[in-house]
Order: sequence, then C-alpha cells, then structure tokens
Amino acid sequence: MMTHLPKEWRFLSDAWSYAVILTGSQQIATELVTSTLRVLADRHDILGNKHRRRVFFATLFRESPKAPRVDLPESNLSDDILKLHNLPEPGRSALTLCHMGLFPIDQIADIVGKHEKDLPELLVATRAALTATPKP
Repeated sequence: MMTHLPKEWRFLSDAWSYAVILTGSQQIATELVTSTLRVLADRHDILGNKHRRRVFFATLFRESPKAPRVDLPESNLSDDILKLHNLPEPGRSALTLCHMGLFPIDQIADIVGKHEKDLPELLVATRAALTATPKP
C-alpha cells in the first residue's frame, strides 16, 4: 500500500511505525499520523521533502502522549515494541529515531527538543533502561 505513495511521502510507513511505539496502539497511531497530516496540510512554509519529513516527525513527537499509556497496549504488538513503548520520553523517541536511521543526530536532537551534546548521554541511559526493562 505505501509503495503506491509518491516518493516524497513514502516516509509515512516509518512515521506510522514510530507512532505505534509512541502510542502503544495501532489505532491511536493511525489517528496521530492522520492528525499530523492535517497539521502539515495547513503549513505553507515547508520546503522540500527532507524538511517535510523532519517537521512530520517533530509534530508526531510533540502531539503524542508523553507518558506511556497506562491502559493495556494492544496485545498484537511485539514484545520489542512494547518495551520501547514503556520507555520515558525523550529517550524513547531519540533511541527509536536513531535506530530507524532516518535523520542525522543533530536533527534527532532538534525533533526531541534536546541539545545535540546531550544526546549521547540520553541514548546511553535509554539503552540501559531498555535492557533493564522486564518484558511486559
């Protein structure tokens, strides 16, 4: 389905995967991506695909719930996704975006609202929390 999108919008598949990690729900992730598309449709200051992609992910981050959902996440999500979902922000997003390889580190820092120099420490702490987190 995503392969039928124009090339400049093919990042939506990765955006949806990121939204699932943020929300712990495929349905809520779809709603978050849809609302983000609406926000971007009203913006006339976005120039180019790289800028659009960065603004899209920054908007997902900003508009998503900052704490993991307290109700039970969907049972059809993998244990790895659930472990990521249960990490606190902004480490969860920084680690996820770093792993996805969609942005250079300075842009990840911008997306999550941290200074680039603070990101290595944040990533180390988040990786430690991820390996220490028991399975849900």
